Amino acid sequence: MKNLAPFLVMLIFLWSCQTKPSAENQSDPEPVTFSLSQLWTTDTIMKTPESVLYDPLREVLYVANMNRDEEGDETGFISKINTDGTVIDLHWVDGLNEPRGMGIHGDLLFATDNDRLIVVNLETGELKKSIPVEGAVFLNDLSVAKDGTVYFSDSRAGKVQVYKDDEVIDWIPEIEGPNGLFDEGEEILVAGGGEVRLVNKETGKYDVLAEGIGVDGIEYTGIDDYYIVSEWKGVIHMIGNDTIQTLLDTEAEKKNTADIGFNLKKKVVYIPTFFDNRVVAYALKME
Repeated sequence: MKNLAPFLVMLIFLWSCQTKPSAENQSDPEPVTFSLSQLWTTDTIMKTPESVLYDPLREVLYVANMNRDEEGDETGFISKINTDGTVIDLHWVDGLNEPRGMGIHGDLLFATDNDRLIVVNLETGELKKSIPVEGAVFLNDLSVAKDGTVYFSDSRAGKVQVYKDDEVIDWIPEIEGPNGLFDEGEEILVAGGGEVRLVNKETGKYDVLAEGIGVDGIEYTGIDDYYIVSEWKGVIHMIGNDTIQTLLDTEAEKKNTADIGFNLKKKVVYIPTFFDNRVVAYALKME
């Protein structure tokens, strides 16, 4: 029996080599693909809607209307609507200029409004504070960190600024056409110069997540490292894992896709169509 032992070991070795799949036969996992399915649309009651923000605590949507139909200041407004598209209060906050990016911290809504930041009480709709931003040219998107720090972009001045402790400071003073922002704790996504960058807040170093697209709105999907982003011209993409998937293209229909909102739990994206004057909701599906 002792003489058979080496022979048996050799047989087991040869069998395992034959049955183990080779690297050539192993296929890569199928890439994740996404699609959008329309749920509802409002009537053309909005007035140049630039951004939509979903409030998960109150389960409502806020819509920033620049109101390009009317000339002069104090014609912009913020609407409050239900998540089925029905209107709660079309002119929930009135007397604004051209509100764009929005973010929430506690019971406060922050928004950019041309050359200032505004602060709104979410319970009453009262405009609590107006914060002038010296040297502002075209304040655009906004994202609020968990500690209440407000990050906002000035697309024409070419910088990202911070509002904290009642003070506005330049954070990234030189970046080409910054727009979309999305806070990620220790890092923040910043869109500008045809790139989407994941920037370390402490060091300023960044990784490029996508390039070749001019991003307006950014939202995290809750799925791996995938983010859904909008291009104002009428295109929605999914970026992540070194891929860019185009999910929607309404440019030929002259329906813009400005700064989007997202319901993380239900996977619904809300799109302001700017000159088309609607908000359209789509279900995000993964295949």
